[in-house]
Amino acid sequence: MSDNEPKHHVVIGTAGHIDHGKTSLVLALTGRDLDKLAEEKRRGITIELGFAYYGENAAFVDVPGHEKLVKTMIAGASAMSAAMLVIAADDGVMPQTREHLTVLDALGVKRGVVVVTKADMVDDDWLDLVVEEARELLIGTSLEGSRVFAVDSLSGRGIVELKTELDRIIAETPVPGQEDFFRMPIDRSFVIKGHGRVVTGTVWNGSIRSGQKLRLLPEDIEAKIRGLQAHEETTDIVSAGDRAALNLSTEVDPERGDVLISKGRGVVSDFLDISLNLAANARALKQRARVRLHLGTAEVLGRLLLIDRDRLQAGEAANVRIALESPLVAMHSDLGVLRFYSPTDTLGGVRVLDPDPPDRKRSVVGLSERLTRFHGQVEAAVETFVRSRTVMTVSELLRMIPSSRVDLMEMVQKLVEKSILLHLDGEGILLPVTVWNGWLRAVPEILTAYHNSQPNEPGMPTAALMQEVLGQHKRGDIGELLLSELSAGGVLDEEGGLVHLHGFVPTLAAKDEKDAERVHAALNDAGMKPPVPSKLAEELNMAESQVRALLKALKNVGRVVILEDKLVLSAEWVERAALILQELPAEFKLAEFNAAAGTSRKVGAPLLGYFDKQGDTVRDGDVRRLVEKTESDS
Repeated sequence: MSDNEPKHHVVIGTAGHIDHGKTSLVLALTGRDLDKLAEEKRRGITIELGFAYYGENAAFVDVPGHEKLVKTMIAGASAMSAAMLVIAADDGVMPQTREHLTVLDALGVKRGVVVVTKADMVDDDWLDLVVEEARELLIGTSLEGSRVFAVDSLSGRGIVELKTELDRIIAETPVPGQEDFFRMPIDRSFVIKGHGRVVTGTVWNGSIRSGQKLRLLPEDIEAKIRGLQAHEETTDIVSAGDRAALNLSTEVDPERGDVLISKGRGVVSDFLDISLNLAANARALKQRARVRLHLGTAEVLGRLLLIDRDRLQAGEAANVRIALESPLVAMHSDLGVLRFYSPTDTLGGVRVLDPDPPDRKRSVVGLSERLTRFHGQVEAAVETFVRSRTVMTVSELLRMIPSSRVDLMEMVQKLVEKSILLHLDGEGILLPVTVWNGWLRAVPEILTAYHNSQPNEPGMPTAALMQEVLGQHKRGDIGELLLSELSAGGVLDEEGGLVHLHGFVPTLAAKDEKDAERVHAALNDAGMKPPVPSKLAEELNMAESQVRALLKALKNVGRVVILEDKLVLSAEWVERAALILQELPAEFKLAEFNAAAGTSRKVGAPLLGYFDKQGDTVRDGDVRRLVEKTESDS
């Protein structure tokens, strides 16, 4: 392995009741005293997380065993690859032994050993009973079947055999996946004189090099990496599984619970959908029970929202929602621990299903079925994420799911090939094929209804149509792609910001035909001296608003032309004016046109302006020229 390649490190957590010899055991295994803090030395207990490095490929994290410090234990346990559960021979299994085992089980720690310490302080018969008790304790947990060793840290009894087993576990622990993004929950933050801010933690995903930049969540602040250590050695790179120290350049002071992560990854959320496995010895939970969620190194208070029941009994599992009192950082499939608010006993393990649900009620239709689908493979989670949001981008999925972009796109492609999802390239938009097909059916239905209610309108405004079809899902160029597919299929036409069914021709509504004929006849009679709408309304004894509506309808069906300055000519008189243009010289002025048409400047100027817009004439100062039409123009 070259110096530039990340080393494979295994973090082994020591767990167990206070004063059961965890720190002494690690000292015997590594030669390192983990009780570094003065307060720890004085009180004889572990307060903060301590680390000791075992060979080149492993480190022990020594976590507190005191009841009041279980949250610190959980912070350490979240990064464990394996566990060493410690039970003192003279005490046997104690409350924190069980609680720590519950935490390890909740976090899915499957590799480990049980070490019965202080073996020389009891007789052999008692030691055998404690060893047997330890084996029975593991039954039904993730550590069931792990080997149990009796040792004495002072005399060295059993230490060699224990090391052999630890070496086997380390060798058989899989190398963490090297995803294309970095994530490390912070468990300590401090300042070193001459270096500045340093944070420590165990790397969950990916790798990072000195000089690169990360985001600090939930603050969403940029942090530049000034220097790195992995397992107390200065290095240019740290990777998944490493116990790392990062020297940061950042505007804020990070805290335990914050997360350093690659840009565009991770969700900051105060509402989660989770699966909860309530421990067999846990208290029952009622609706809206106040709890403590431990995720990574964060601890946040919240209230449970039970979905399909009002009470959850010990030993039961259920999908639930949790409303948090402050935000934390989460991704799909993250494992955590749930504890009761007060007293703070451990309840069980949780797995994040949806870190940022699109809805927040416990009575959402189909919610239970939706959350159940998250329990499948990651491919099923991708489909469920998209279906629950109708429209989603690849970038949004990458925030939710801790997979590499390559792996995620492979899953998306499989779902596309199965005709489950549609991937609109360009902006990376994803949506269910059934939704797209529904939109394709909805557009002509909406246009048909619009044409029936507004037969004189040449088409429905594109923006209004897309709002009715897509609603809140109107994103990117979805609307353009939708209309493009329907246009290519000969279903509709779009022109000038209006959409209509292919072949549709505006007509007057039956109720308007009689009054519209009166208006049209009056305009024909007026010829090149048309009255303004108010005068026309007075002449026909109609309301001005009615006349204006009828003029718009007549314009849409091609029977009148509305000019500037509120002037309206019948289509017949506009056609006559077009013929007059043909009789004028190649270049002419407004006065010449007015004389030939028998009209005034008031009408002639806007009429020639209309011909300019139509491309029949071109204006150059006071002179106009008639545009010769080619055969293709006719």
